[in-house]
Amino acid sequence: MMARHLNLFIFMPQVFIILFSIFTVSQCLYEDQVGKFDWHQSFIGKLKFAFGDASGKRAIVATELNVVAALSLKTGNILWRHILEKDPQTNILFLSPTSSGEALVVTGGPKPLVRAFDPINGALAWEWTLPSTFPFDRILWAVSTEKLYALSLNEGEDFVVQQFNIRTGSQTSKWKTIVPWVHKSKCVPSRDLLICHSGKTLHTIRFSQKDAKPYPVELGQPIAQIESVKSGEKAGVFVDLSNLESGPSSQVVLFSDQGQTSVKCKPLSSPARWVFFDSVGESNIILQMVQRDEKLSIVTSDCISGNKIEESTGGVKYPADLGPPHVESVVCGSNHDMASCRLLINSPDQAITLVQYSGKVLWSREEALAQISAVEMMDLPVSDKDAAIEKEFDSKEAGVLGMFGRRLVSQALQAQHLLQTVFGLHDPIQPAGQRADLVRDDFGLHKMIVVATKAGKLFGLDNLNGEIIWQKALVNVDTRSMQLFIQRTTRHGPFPAQCLLLLKDKISKESILYTFNPITGEGSRRSLGYRVLQAMPLPVVDEESLRPILFLDSSEKVHIEPQSAISLVDPLASNTYMYVADPVTGVMTGYTLAQSTSERLVASRVWEVVFQPETQTIQSVVGKSPQERVHSQGRVLGDRSVLYKYVNPNLVAVVTQGTDTVHKYVLNVYLLDVVSGAIVFSISHKRAREPIHLVHTENWVVYTYFSEKWRRTEIAAIELYEGKTQSNSGTFSSLIAPVQPMVERQSYILPAMVQSMSPTITEKGITSRHILVGLANGAVLEVPWIFLDPRRPVTVTPEMREEGIIPYMPELPIPTESVINYNKTLPQISGIHTAPSGLESTSLVLVYGLDLFYTRVAPSKTFDLLKEDFDPFLISMVLIGLGLASYTTKRLASRKALKQAWK
Repeated sequence: MMARHLNLFIFMPQVFIILFSIFTVSQCLYEDQVGKFDWHQSFIGKLKFAFGDASGKRAIVATELNVVAALSLKTGNILWRHILEKDPQTNILFLSPTSSGEALVVTGGPKPLVRAFDPINGALAWEWTLPSTFPFDRILWAVSTEKLYALSLNEGEDFVVQQFNIRTGSQTSKWKTIVPWVHKSKCVPSRDLLICHSGKTLHTIRFSQKDAKPYPVELGQPIAQIESVKSGEKAGVFVDLSNLESGPSSQVVLFSDQGQTSVKCKPLSSPARWVFFDSVGESNIILQMVQRDEKLSIVTSDCISGNKIEESTGGVKYPADLGPPHVESVVCGSNHDMASCRLLINSPDQAITLVQYSGKVLWSREEALAQISAVEMMDLPVSDKDAAIEKEFDSKEAGVLGMFGRRLVSQALQAQHLLQTVFGLHDPIQPAGQRADLVRDDFGLHKMIVVATKAGKLFGLDNLNGEIIWQKALVNVDTRSMQLFIQRTTRHGPFPAQCLLLLKDKISKESILYTFNPITGEGSRRSLGYRVLQAMPLPVVDEESLRPILFLDSSEKVHIEPQSAISLVDPLASNTYMYVADPVTGVMTGYTLAQSTSERLVASRVWEVVFQPETQTIQSVVGKSPQERVHSQGRVLGDRSVLYKYVNPNLVAVVTQGTDTVHKYVLNVYLLDVVSGAIVFSISHKRAREPIHLVHTENWVVYTYFSEKWRRTEIAAIELYEGKTQSNSGTFSSLIAPVQPMVERQSYILPAMVQSMSPTITEKGITSRHILVGLANGAVLEVPWIFLDPRRPVTVTPEMREEGIIPYMPELPIPTESVINYNKTLPQISGIHTAPSGLESTSLVLVYGLDLFYTRVAPSKTFDLLKEDFDPFLISMVLIGLGLASYTTKRLASRKALKQAWK
């Protein structure tokens, strides 16, 4: 018995250790590091529908990016957000409150759905499917008395009403009404009335009643457009009238519940979007947005007399050329007090603004950042102190007195900076109009993020916290093929930094140049007068440190910006080549400038590659980043020999998607030399289709595709080598017959859907390159190249193990510690931009899409930084102690030696 108790006592510690290990949690990010080097901003996209809930505390909105969300009317923050299905045929068709307060959402597409969400917490209340036979392009939707109405309009003949129970989805009734004036573009629903216009007459009919009779309203002037009112207890429309004598005007027409009686307000002088608010009983008040001197004011007037009652004292800053704003919703207090009304305004630049009745802006959201097209990270300028130090050693021609004067100025600025730092005195604005905190740091980690959006709006963001430093809206531009170039960085003082944005005019389709300072946002716009097919920066700078940009127009003429830099192109013309890829015709054409003169640039065709559009279409053409640096020209093998890389700076990867009667989908990848037009390598994947994402850098290409055969995402890697002898160690030439490269390729299984890919980039290219993969589940995965290496064998030899090659495994792991955005889910990732910093170990990353996420990554760890737990005070004390100990020991040793000498 004693032995049994003794054995239990001996094994008790092991039991406690096992139990404790079960509850041990391993973390890859310290709690104090969260938000220290990264930030996250959430958006909803361009506003499409909106209404204020009954409490007056939140606004329920739906956007063009298929997002349903609730915004706090106090702060503008997102209270809850639902991202619905993303499909080209699926979009939100209708949003309306129900009588019990839920947000009813109708989405079309292959599977049309009706859903309702709780306005407080966003919980799904109910969901049901609509018949897929609906002609959604000709349907108007309305909600009334717990019924959902679908109005199918037949042009100029009749309309069919289908009535559904909003909670169960059962069709309760269906009827057809014959009227000769029904037209989708000329009809709007307002409450349970269908209001249409033809000529000078408004026609109304109560669609919720089966045998309702139409009611006409004569206005006496031709009607250009009508729109349903956004608020009020009565049905009504805004009417835009066209008068040849007095010009356009607007009018508000209100209808009773039956639609048989109406109130015509006095015509309003300036055409705009209006909001109706029914204050008390028969008193009808109109809220009008008036723009004066680039400011929006709110004016209230009486509907019948047209007399102005009150005008807001404040005003909202609004550019005159931006286009008219649209009031999406009006939220007022339950006591019908006009002073408590708040207007939710949607601008053409996709900004959402909440304005108080007094004209005060409560908050604003820049939703254009949800659709970013181009990104660049710019170095910030140096401070005045550092600029003075650089100027001190910049010129040696100033003489002794001049150098002494500059030294005094530099020392004075350093003393001023010291006093400001000690006493907390900082000048908020620099003389050039730039904020004092926007200066370059010692390690180049503080930068300006310049983004161009699909809405035609430019932003300058602080990469430390995501704050919007400046913004600029460009009107009447086509942003589908915009390009952003850096012409001059901040390293060329005293000249300011300069960027160039290439766009198209919406009306003339001619190209537009917008030149701006990326630090302050100041710029100018200029029309080129021609349509640009291709643009290419040159590897030279002019006397003002500007990098010229070459343009090839639709008539194959060459232009340069700035035009004064044409003399710089003449020495480079014989070695300058351009290419154009047309995805419609499938033709890729190469041009040379060898026939140019010092007065005129001439482009001549040198090669042409045709991808037959009947069999394959060009999906993407990806070249190498101009910022990348190749640190090593070879790869050291396990036997100490060198395998030299095939580094062709003129190589581009062309991805085409084809069809085949046997394999259905065929994916082709071509590596094309754009100087000679030679196809260096090509590969085809049977039964593979989109989505396709490709990364091309150094001597390797990585791309993903969806395998129809295995119903999974696969990732393929291609690596090019010259062999163990290098053909030319100095420069590479595509005109000399190149050595046919050795090709290593391998495919892997990636157990996730890919939305974007990008490689990390550093200043000198010494750090290992990792692949950042944006996944459909909102994670950004950092994949080391060692996992994608196409030289991974099934059996690893000792030489390969010494080289660092791991055995081949078909499926790539997705460890949670490799997700750089940890628990911050990023939906609808559209791109990943990486930029080098001043530290060779660190790469800066911006992930954009519906959300923005910024962070830093160190693929080879922070080998050039001290660790965070490094204690400088302790090290200093240890060094001081060692110094004192050595000095004391020396004194004692000398005294001992002296005593021994006297013996």
